[in-house]
Amino acid sequence: NTRRLLHLLSDPPLKRTQQPKARQAGAVRNIQHAVAAAAAAAAAAAVAAAIAMRHALRWWKRPRLALLNPVVPTSAYSLSVAKMLRELCDAIDCRVAIHEVDVASSPFDSALIEHFDGFIIPGSVASAYDKATYPWTSHLEATIRRLHARGRPMLGICYGHQIISQALGGRVEHNSAGLQAARCEFDVTALGASLGLGDGTAALQYHHNDCVTRLPPCAANLGCSASCPAHASALFASPTTSRMAVSRGVPADPPIGITLQGHPEFSTPTGAAILLDILHGEEGGAERYGDSARDADGRTAAQAHKITRAVMGLLWPKAFAE
Repeated sequence: NTRRLLHLLSDPPLKRTQQPKARQAGAVRNIQHAVAAAAAAAAAAAVAAAIAMRHALRWWKRPRLALLNPVVPTSAYSLSVAKMLRELCDAIDCRVAIHEVDVASSPFDSALIEHFDGFIIPGSVASAYDKATYPWTSHLEATIRRLHARGRPMLGICYGHQIISQALGGRVEHNSAGLQAARCEFDVTALGASLGLGDGTAALQYHHNDCVTRLPPCAANLGCSASCPAHASALFASPTTSRMAVSRGVPADPPIGITLQGHPEFSTPTGAAILLDILHGEEGGAERYGDSARDADGRTAAQAHKITRAVMGLLWPKAFAE
């Protein structure tokens, strides 16, 4: 009887207390695992949010550039130039946000000038001096003069090089040497070399029938050749600062604009296809210029990247900032 009493008083309670303790320990372990998993998930989410914020800040800090494109609906170049420029900037890790504005359909709103960090005027099938065929030319010239007066950075390419020069007092004429297409070389001036365009000679892909025969007083020549007297120019605030830059070979301050007769954007996948398309549409163009335009060895593309990196770095240095 005594043994039975001891059994009733001791064994069952021990078993009853051991079982809840085991369950309790298991529950605690489960809670610990859940807390650890939640903490890991929260840490991963925080890292992802930080990365997203960093990318967002980098995008927000990108210079906002207005592409003042006189869109011609029948021109493949005109319809694709924004894509070409984005490909070119991606190739040199130049972080800019390009916003296309059709300046052929309506004049650029001057109230928007301060909304952008700079402006690009690309190539076009238009001739800068043919205002009868292209009546929007006068509006674009007025915009260029306002941008220059406010010291807003500008990049002109081919037609952009020509219309900027003409708007600021230079002269554009039909090139007496005829069509200049595919790879063309030019001699870099001392000032051009100091601004990063290269030493001695440089080359880009081309396609133009007109050329700048006289630069405006505020511009300095950065390159020339026998067939084209002004392959590139640097724009300054005044004729005096332009002359000083030329005489010293180095500008006292960075230029507020750069213009190029050549097409660095033709050294992109889309640009190369567009250039070959244009050449195929001209009698004997593909046979005469095809190999040069294809740039199989990549020499012209390498120079296009070098020149573009130098130009974008001068005008929008934040485009290369981390």
